[in-house]
Amino acid sequence: MVADARLWEDFSFVAASSYRERVIHALAGKPKFPKDLAGETDLRIVHVSRALREMRGRGLVELLTPAAKARGRLYGVTASGAVLLKYLDDSSRRFVPPAARGLPYVGFVPKIRGSSVLRLLAVLREAKGEAALRDATHSWSMDTEQVEEDTWVSVDAGAELLELVEAKFGDGSYAFIRSLFAQAGPSFPTIQAELARKLPLATLAERAPVVYGKEWNFGRLEVETANRRAAFRHYDWMPTPAMCSMFHGIYEGVLRWRGFPGKVLKARCVREGDDCCEYVAEW
Repeated sequence: MVADARLWEDFSFVAASSYRERVIHALAGKPKFPKDLAGETDLRIVHVSRALREMRGRGLVELLTPAAKARGRLYGVTASGAVLLKYLDDSSRRFVPPAARGLPYVGFVPKIRGSSVLRLLAVLREAKGEAALRDATHSWSMDTEQVEEDTWVSVDAGAELLELVEAKFGDGSYAFIRSLFAQAGPSFPTIQAELARKLPLATLAERAPVVYGKEWNFGRLEVETANRRAAFRHYDWMPTPAMCSMFHGIYEGVLRWRGFPGKVLKARCVREGDDCCEYVAEW
């Protein structure tokens, strides 16, 4: 039980930061220097150094050459880090629904509709310019030119895109991702269709699971409304920090688009051990 508890604590700690997750995976094969880790993960060296420092503090990563100067510092995973890596590699917990965990789930690939990716790219293009957009996405595993309205992009590819954008323009807090989706969210075709109906805001909030079902093919969204308040609860998923910020931004964007000076707060998060990610909107 103690070992299991430690593993879950380590999992939660690493999963809470996609930077830590990417760096420890890059160390899986062999020890590496920070500059090599930065090159492999497309992260800034400052983000790599911070992730290494944080994971050293938890005993997941160790400095193998403590006497060396900065450029000669070689890092590797500890025994605890190796156990966590094996769990991450073997686990199907990341995006697979609970009913499928531990069971063969042939053919299931979590996906997001391409139309929302295109709206994100459009907002980013307008904010930063075409050259900056291309520079940020040139190493993406997909070709932005091949994404169409009805393309289904794997969630892994979508998460990768968000990390590339954050690494290029953000500060590691994902506030940039949140602000992007606050602008892009109301332009998603499925959201626009609901906004065009000019429904009361509470009714619009209650329609969110319908929109979610059209945009995502996994997990589930439940909504509870009260007087000038709506709680959006995402179950059966393991989001990246960028995904959490994405939905936070979308809910904020819809509220602003409707002209309400309200606020959206993150009340619960799966990555912190809660049973769902909950966003509470008040207006």
